[in-house]
Amino acid sequence: MNARLSLIAACTAAVLAGCSGGAAPSTQTTTPTTTSVTPPAGDPVKWAGAFCGGTTPVLTGAVELITLAATNADNPAALKEGMLKILETGSKSMAEAETKLKEIGAPGEDAKAVHDEIVKQFGTAAKEYVTVAEQMRKLDANAPDFMDQVQKLGGDSADPSKFADEVKKLDANPKYKDAIAKAPECTQMREKLGKLIGQ
Repeated sequence: MNARLSLIAACTAAVLAGCSGGAAPSTQTTTPTTTSVTPPAGDPVKWAGAFCGGTTPVLTGAVELITLAATNADNPAALKEGMLKILETGSKSMAEAETKLKEIGAPGEDAKAVHDEIVKQFGTAAKEYVTVAEQMRKLDANAPDFMDQVQKLGGDSADPSKFADEVKKLDANPKYKDAIAKAPECTQMREKLGKLIGQ
């Protein structure tokens, strides 16, 4: 568990480093004329805002988990309660982000694959958080092997480092970097993560 928490902390720090810059020069792309009707592109700033809004509770929850584990090493009941709150908040935020992103739509035809993948990630991870929370409620916090059982819960779908990687990928693209810099939700994400990890 310690190794995974360290990885999460490192990924969160990397997200902050990647998103701390100012807005990149906006780029204009021309869409080739086709005979097929394509849906209108979603607003890139709203799209980035929905992404950051859904990602923030997951990344902040991951950092909070590190503190929670350290301060409640001898209090498994409090640790269990804290983890359940983090899971519930995370599942709700990811489910809401999935819905919002679907409503907004891909911010351009060239972004459809990225959009579809991120929507899928949010949906899958939200369900996994719910499943893990249900499994955790059944665990006895006073059992000697409580922490061993906790570490066996869940899979890789809701790994916070995956969302950290997505933020870095989007930030490397001038189009999304500009949108991330302008979206209030992304500013809030940077501020919250910065306070949590002391940057």
